[in-house]
Amino acid sequence: MAEIIQQLWISGAGLLQNIENFFGQFLQNLDPSLFQNVIIGILMVLIFIGEQIFSEVKTQEKRGEFSKMVIFYEILNITSTAVLAILSIFVISFFKDSIDSQQIHSVELKAKLIISILTAIVAFILIKPIFKFQIFFRGKRHKFEIDFLKSLNFSKIFKFRNQAKAEKMVRAWNSFWSEKSEFNERDFTNLFISHIDDAINYEKFELAVQLAQTYVFNIEKRDRFSAGYDILPKVFKWNEIFWNKQQLWLKDYDTEKKIQNFFSQKHFPTFRAWALKLHKKINSKRERFWNWHYFGGEFFQAIIKALLKDGHGPYQLFSSFKKHIEESLEKLNKIKDEEERKKYDHYITRLFASFCPTFFNEIDSAPSNYSIWEHDFPKEWKISMANTKSGIPGVILHEFLQWSRDRIFKSDKKVDFDKDLTEVINGIFPNVHSSLFTSFLMLFFSAEVKYAIEKEPNFYILGTSVSWTGSAEESEVDRDKRLAKMMNAKAESQKEETIKIIFNFFSHYWDKLKITLDNNNKDTWENADNKKRESMLKIARKEKLEKIKVEIESDEIKEICKESERKELYRKDFLELVELLLLEIEK
Repeated sequence: MAEIIQQLWISGAGLLQNIENFFGQFLQNLDPSLFQNVIIGILMVLIFIGEQIFSEVKTQEKRGEFSKMVIFYEILNITSTAVLAILSIFVISFFKDSIDSQQIHSVELKAKLIISILTAIVAFILIKPIFKFQIFFRGKRHKFEIDFLKSLNFSKIFKFRNQAKAEKMVRAWNSFWSEKSEFNERDFTNLFISHIDDAINYEKFELAVQLAQTYVFNIEKRDRFSAGYDILPKVFKWNEIFWNKQQLWLKDYDTEKKIQNFFSQKHFPTFRAWALKLHKKINSKRERFWNWHYFGGEFFQAIIKALLKDGHGPYQLFSSFKKHIEESLEKLNKIKDEEERKKYDHYITRLFASFCPTFFNEIDSAPSNYSIWEHDFPKEWKISMANTKSGIPGVILHEFLQWSRDRIFKSDKKVDFDKDLTEVINGIFPNVHSSLFTSFLMLFFSAEVKYAIEKEPNFYILGTSVSWTGSAEESEVDRDKRLAKMMNAKAESQKEETIKIIFNFFSHYWDKLKITLDNNNKDTWENADNKKRESMLKIARKEKLEKIKVEIESDEIKEICKESERKELYRKDFLELVELLLLEIEK
């Protein structure tokens, strides 16, 4: 090994001697300090070019900030360029000819050769931005833009630089997303995702939200395909990570209370204060952050609105959302601790609390709303007797009741139906009877029958329809009879479905289907077995519904409906509904 190093050393020295002999005649009378002028000259050229380019970039309205950052940090690499130029000028200043007592002290030839090589290398590095500018303005700027964004990834080694990178991230993405792209921006989207991942991994939660906001504020200008296939699945992942971090934060908050309760202020004041101070210092980052639900809230809602406006967007929305819900339900089923199950169940229902109101408000204006209900919205999420074993229809119903309670009845000045409400009712209740379910909703949202009759519903449910085929041999009379028979059978089927839906889905919400516990029956209920409770509930339901029936058939209500065919029709529908509910109780 030593012999090889010695041979390389001899070869290198020989090569240097040959170079020195070759360039000696050129370097003999050359003052190395002149190389400073070369470097300064290149810098002046770069400054001139930079001024021209920055003046052009200023004309860009929105992405100008991003372009300036790419030029400043990626092409010019201004910090490294300045440091290299200053350092080179400083080093070369030590190598220059000097005159002392009329005697010239010339720099050695080898030193001149080394400075010449150093100057050539520095000059090459300083000239590179000029060639980069040519490529940048020939339309190949994406390479530099992507390289610049990659350079903003957080460093595990030089962590002190991460704060500056974070500030650049927000500025860069705020400028980049502000304008609609004329190219496929998927590579940029993947980098954007990696930056949010970085922020979360380094527990810079506020930065993650700030980056997400740059996208949300400009989501109308974004590529829908990328938003559905790339961003949306990550939104669910980020939301769950934030939820887990929030649970840790809540546990830490409980720990603080335990410390306060465990150590007496009277007997251990110093140790108690020290323990609390240490605990707060460890969790100081989490205490300053509060926006834990941003990804499952504002970000998710913004993507819902954007994707519903796109032809292929609803498929992306529901396929991704359904997949995440199914995965979440699998996790829920694996949780054994009852308290933890409740917490994670709340995580799932919170997603629907974010999804449903936004979806309900936007579905009517979607360009393909019929196709969404038929092909995209999961059939197992709709409220029907086929889905009684699933918990999701119940969650959908809860959100529907919250959303619709102030819009079921028309206001005094309103003439047209509420299109959003009509769209949603027909969508999530696909098999209900039109007049019967309309009557039920009117009673459900009314304190008394009188109020329900005097008001007018702000929606309509599509009537009964059947699919049928005829033949040339069949007479018109026979065809009409067969069609009427099919329509009657479908109507009866829808009535039966409506009554069962009311008992299976609305019994937790409608007080007429709940037992009222008081001093007379509370002890009996608490000590009763399931069979006894069912009997008590059946009696309570029957009493309440019979009371409504008496009210519907009262002279007061008949008098109100006497001069209005519409009100009389409502009264008869209410009566039919209550009678069918009573029959269902007797079964």
